[in-house]
Amino acid sequence: MSEFLVVEDRFVHVADDLASRGWSVQPGALPMELVAQLGRYCRTLWHNDDLTPAAIGRGSDQAVVPEIRGDYTRWLDECPANDASREYLQIMNQLRESLNRSLFLGLDNFETHFALYPPGAGYNKHLDRFQDSPLRAVSVVAYLNENWQQGDGGELRLHLDHSTIDVPPRAGTLVVFLSARIVHEVLAANKERASLVGWFRRRPDNPLFR
Repeated sequence: MSEFLVVEDRFVHVADDLASRGWSVQPGALPMELVAQLGRYCRTLWHNDDLTPAAIGRGSDQAVVPEIRGDYTRWLDECPANDASREYLQIMNQLRESLNRSLFLGLDNFETHFALYPPGAGYNKHLDRFQDSPLRAVSVVAYLNENWQQGDGGELRLHLDHSTIDVPPRAGTLVVFLSARIVHEVLAANKERASLVGWFRRRPDNPLFR
């Protein structure tokens, strides 16, 4: 079975999970060679000072507050295109189409950025959906950290109705959740932690949100 077929098979489980509980964690969901290439790309950007401190808020209220959010980012569409980024976006488009077929979410496009957390950095509890905009519908996190060990930290903590789930940021793991429902945070890691963080968005004129 090809790696692409394995990925597509995972999409069925992602849709089922979103429908039943609003979140899905799929270890080993992405081709490992692709993960390795994207991880090298992210760290090259970091070491070349091509990532910038992430801000919180929107518009004139944006501010860099490392005590709240300590990652460094760059939008993928601002990076020079390469085979790895094109393959990743192709997989995300397949996921978008699968979720639309299964859940009728009306997902129209995908935005994503590299995110690198230096040792000790994290991101406090938050929702991905902006209060003044319903366009972000489904959040996607792809982890790029090879040889991540227990004790390295950096877990994604999902705050659920009556419990929390901690997801280690191991290479190839894909986390998908409803942007308006799942409160989450990034725990501090003991070494560099790399990922691609993205959102499937609806069109502004989507009749589901008028």
